[in-house]
Amino acid sequence: MKSTMSVSVALVFLELFAISSFCSGNSYVGCTDSEREALLKLKQDLKDPSNRLGSWVVDGDCCKWAEVVCSNLTGHVLQLSLRNPFRNDLRYATTEYEDYMRSMLSGNVNPSLVDLKHLTHLDLSGNDFQGIRIPKYLGSLKNLRYLNLSGAEFAGIIPHQLGNLSNLRCLDLSWSEYALQVHSFSWLSGLSLLEHLDLSQMNLNKASDWLLVINSLPSLKVLKLSDCEIHHFPPLPSGNYSSLNALDLSKIIFITLFFNTAAGFLVSVI
Repeated sequence: MKSTMSVSVALVFLELFAISSFCSGNSYVGCTDSEREALLKLKQDLKDPSNRLGSWVVDGDCCKWAEVVCSNLTGHVLQLSLRNPFRNDLRYATTEYEDYMRSMLSGNVNPSLVDLKHLTHLDLSGNDFQGIRIPKYLGSLKNLRYLNLSGAEFAGIIPHQLGNLSNLRCLDLSWSEYALQVHSFSWLSGLSLLEHLDLSQMNLNKASDWLLVINSLPSLKVLKLSDCEIHHFPPLPSGNYSSLNALDLSKIIFITLFFNTAAGFLVSVI
């Protein structure tokens, strides 16, 4: 009996010790094997002339790698920020622009990315994917809240699979030198939580439904359409625009503009 009680007391003590360690921040959970392998496959398909991903090594803890953020509780990868750390701005010194060019990732985006099932933040902006298409499988990352492909030099038509990202709050597809295209915005209607949408420098000539669909997004606060190709700006449909508070229509090419300003529609032109 005493032996049994001693074992029980020991187990309780160990449990309390584990809880105490967790609460005091001493508990650490490293990355999962499957997610580490997914990131290593992603690295293999990327060209990285400045060795930005040098910390991504076999048998390493991916939660300690550069550009990776994991959950402290589960070890799952939550954020992958592979944006170019230098700004593409010719007003800066030539040496900094050269650093920007050298820091570009290129190559391909490996489908292993879909194995990061808990990913909420993905940023590939400022890199040079040299005219490849936006991968359709990005639409499988159902937990994404933030997706930034700005200036990453993707080309072609925006895949409708992005409409599966129902948790998305911010979507930035702006400033591709290859002029991304949208033939229909029907996929966008599934993003009911979207707050920030940047489609600057996009070809919208064939997307006659763009204003109708954007009007249906109940949470949209910021809309950027700078330098877009829009050959017709239809009358604003009736609807509730109370959530929208910032609108950028600068440098739009050849538009006919007509607004039926709805009550409560406050627009700040950026």
